[in-house]
Amino acid sequence: MTITKELIKERFEEFNQKYFNGQLGKCRLYFLPKTQPTLGKYNGQEDRRGNPIDRIGIGTSVIWYEDLFKRVLIHEMVHMYNRRIDDCRWDGVLGHGRHFRRQARRIRREFGIDVDTRNMKVDFINPDLYPRRWEKIILWIIDR
Repeated sequence: MTITKELIKERFEEFNQKYFNGQLGKCRLYFLPKTQPTLGKYNGQEDRRGNPIDRIGIGTSVIWYEDLFKRVLIHEMVHMYNRRIDDCRWDGVLGHGRHFRRQARRIRREFGIDVDTRNMKVDFINPDLYPRRWEKIILWIIDR
């Protein structure tokens, strides 16, 4: 499965309506660097005027398939929901505390989707896209 920005935006809007009743606001969607072997990442801040700035990054060093992409995007949207709707600024280590678990249980109960990706195996990281440590060292030496 090939992930594009248009696909991420389309699914974000679809999932926002379906799983969060359209309550989530605007969100900047972007790709994480290839050197960061992460499925997804949410970052929520406010600008100087107090306006929300929300960002969701999707990993590029992942061999994506439909179910995994859906679970990861909804997982990151739960973080956004906790920040914007529940107004939760601290929810345990890495944001997976009781507020996150409550929303994850709701989505699992109502829609049958397990968005708790913390316990997933990491066998879907594409080794061709993520350079090994010795390759990074060689590239660093060459670029000097």
